[in-house]
Amino acid sequence: MQKLILVCGPAAIGKSTYCKGYADKHPDENVVVIAADDVRKELFGSYRQFPPSHDMTIIYEEMVRRAKRLCATVENLTVMFDTTLLYDDRREYFKNQLPEFDYHELTLLKLHDYSLCLKRNKQRSEDKWVPEEVIIDMAKHYNDPSPRTREMFDSCKEVYVD
Repeated sequence: MQKLILVCGPAAIGKSTYCKGYADKHPDENVVVIAADDVRKELFGSYRQFPPSHDMTIIYEEMVRRAKRLCATVENLTVMFDTTLLYDDRREYFKNQLPEFDYHELTLLKLHDYSLCLKRNKQRSEDKWVPEEVIIDMAKHYNDPSPRTREMFDSCKEVYVD
């Protein structure tokens, strides 16, 4: 089976940690994590460097290319996208771009108190720090998926990570 898992949440909520934990708990799957931050760094030279006008389309298209390549060549694959995906249009974009996967899961990481993201942010390496006002804004605008978006996925999970 070829799985695609979109791991969503504001900056510093613990998406990378969640992905690593998933991989550790599923040694029978070929788990590959594609992180938007890492792709952005590869393409633009720094975690702090964004595409012109902050248009993430360039990064998202590269993530899709990598997932398609993997899906065509690796058996028993689980691709995990580690990216914020705060809104349905971005979640639906990846689902629609990657129909070749047998299973599509949307995993929404949540906290009871999003100020924990600010603390976790300071525990990262300095080159990955996100400005506090950006994290606060992300948490404020983090939307649950609509019923229509939920129906597009084989599974939609909400995981509290606090």
